[in-house]
Amino acid sequence: MRIRFLTPSEAPLANPDVALIESLRTEMLQRPGILEARNVADADALVIHEPWAFREWRYIARLMADSVIGRTPHLVYTVNSDDGATGLLRGAYTCLSKNRFDPQLHAAIPFFSQPNDQVVPNAGFRTEDAPLLATWRGNPKSQLRLRGRLLDLYTDSSIFQVEPTESWWNHDAQEKLHYIRLLRAGKFALCPAGWGAASMRIFEAMALGVAPVIIADEFVEPAGPDWKSFSIRVREADVDLLEPILERYGGRHEEMGALAHRAWLEHFQPSRLTAYLADALLHCMHENTHSSPSEEFRRWRSHRMYRTNGWTLPQRLSRRIKRTLHA
Repeated sequence: MRIRFLTPSEAPLANPDVALIESLRTEMLQRPGILEARNVADADALVIHEPWAFREWRYIARLMADSVIGRTPHLVYTVNSDDGATGLLRGAYTCLSKNRFDPQLHAAIPFFSQPNDQVVPNAGFRTEDAPLLATWRGNPKSQLRLRGRLLDLYTDSSIFQVEPTESWWNHDAQEKLHYIRLLRAGKFALCPAGWGAASMRIFEAMALGVAPVIIADEFVEPAGPDWKSFSIRVREADVDLLEPILERYGGRHEEMGALAHRAWLEHFQPSRLTAYLADALLHCMHENTHSSPSEEFRRWRSHRMYRTNGWTLPQRLSRRIKRTLHA
């Protein structure tokens, strides 16, 4: 298979930071049967790292207008970390929701950035006792309905500790260390959905040896780990039942935390991430149904694509009316 790794000089929609695409290039070219295409015309597959962005229905026109993607959309595979990923391009996504996810087109991957630089140095099995049943700290604005409900229900609890923060990625060193201590103070780490279905907290909890409680109906688990052995899925509608649900697992929290950490070591630790992303992309390429450009354009413009992304005219009008009434 001949692969071309796209940079902004060839595809303007590619991320100007080429560090990730270059590490993927190095990793994938070490695989048997993988060669680098000399140019786009010779390629069997094209890999692009899209920069983080909020993308709506107009992005389809930008993809079609791109001199490379517009000619060969069926050969393009993305690495994408958008919170509200659309699933337009085939490829690997950190935050593609279940209703947009197609296993023949997409692969779920862990986050490949580490905003809290204290997690990895402190990774490992938890040795101290956990006095609380579960903990959470985060910005409620990213999912006020769910995260606000968590705060309403458990702020005054003696067995839960939930803390709001106004920070996004600007946490100082003390906040980062407090976050780690807080996660390890709970038998379980609550991981509610935010802007996207996936939460970086899932993987941070695993690194720190704490079993994650995934409260995100649309989260797609990255392949590899035995998720049922160390994580708990709780429906968003059942957030008020967290105490009885988690009490059923209380005697297993140490075992589950240890299994979570082992899964992180095997699949998601930083030294494994580039290989994991390469595996995910190659899986998508092998699943390629060999569609044509016109078939790919039809998929992009399909009712399913518009409906699942909230792009239909009634959906857009409904949001506009709600914003007007709120204002």
